[in-house]
Amino acid sequence: MHKIILSACLVLSALTLAKSQSNSVQTPVIYLIYLKNGGPFDKECGLSMNKPVKQEDADEILRRLNEFQKLWDTEGPVYLKTALNEIRLPFPYKEMQATLTACDFTAMSSPLIIPMKNFLSSAEKPRPLWAFPEILFHEIMHTYTRSVYEVSAMRQKYASEPAVVLNHLHVMALEKMVLLKMNKTEIYSWLDNRYRNGIPEYKRAWEIVNDIEGYETFIKELKTQQSRK
Repeated sequence: MHKIILSACLVLSALTLAKSQSNSVQTPVIYLIYLKNGGPFDKECGLSMNKPVKQEDADEILRRLNEFQKLWDTEGPVYLKTALNEIRLPFPYKEMQATLTACDFTAMSSPLIIPMKNFLSSAEKPRPLWAFPEILFHEIMHTYTRSVYEVSAMRQKYASEPAVVLNHLHVMALEKMVLLKMNKTEIYSWLDNRYRNGIPEYKRAWEIVNDIEGYETFIKELKTQQSRK
């Protein structure tokens, strides 16, 4: 009898696992890239901004590349799974490369570039390492939400706003949803303060998502896009 019960439990466990895996949306694998001395991007970026990349900063990123990759591999996939499993919209790529930079540059989603100066020992006030996966997640979500641009009623409603504002509405909604679901209260407080007191376009987008429409409105719109697929 015990063997029958044990066998039944094993079968049930296997079925539950299989169902869970089948219901899980595939998340992209993210590879962090940094060439020795920063490569051509850091050199040209530093020259064009008249702020040459410091050799010690380039050396530190290269030395800590595995550390940053491990940090993303530990935290990042959880961010992605939380977002994708809620929206059910497949990610357009199976893998992506994120280029790190020591240049005093802004983060970008296409090409995917993540500035690291604020995470280095040379920073006047180094940013906490837990912010790195969130920032990278933010940029990846720009790629994820582009499919809704042309059909979004909310983007049409706020069409008079600058493009930077419009392009952040669904991204910020996903950030808030994920941080709440993951109970990342410290990171959420940091993000809320960063958006409300930083770049004006970010502040406006965050106000629309939080204070005017509610983040759920944009999440619902993304889910509606999934049903069109």
